[in-house]
Amino acid sequence: MAIPSFFKQNKPRGFNYVPRYYDPVSEELEQRRKAWSKESSSAEDSVDGPSSAKATEGGANQPYRSRIMRGDMRNHFQRRKERAERHTTIRLLVIIIIIVLVVYLYLRF
Repeated sequence: MAIPSFFKQNKPRGFNYVPRYYDPVSEELEQRRKAWSKESSSAEDSVDGPSSAKATEGGANQPYRSRIMRGDMRNHFQRRKERAERHTTIRLLVIIIIIVLVVYLYLRF
């Protein structure tokens, strides 16, 4: 756990959005190439044996999985709010203790 700073505000998180370009023509062309290579490799497999093209296609058929799962954001804002309130409370208590100490020392001496 890090040492809390009392007067430093946290910086907002960065936003790392990388736009994606989708070209349906090139996508269709790529699918045709894969189908053609699959047909040609299946014809060769019957004669020569297994091909390396099938091994590379197996990984390409995996669906995209995001790191964000359903329900992750449900309590995210509530947790951030509670954490901010806790830091505000600690900061307020430290300021009150310092003021009380200064007043005590001023009245004492």
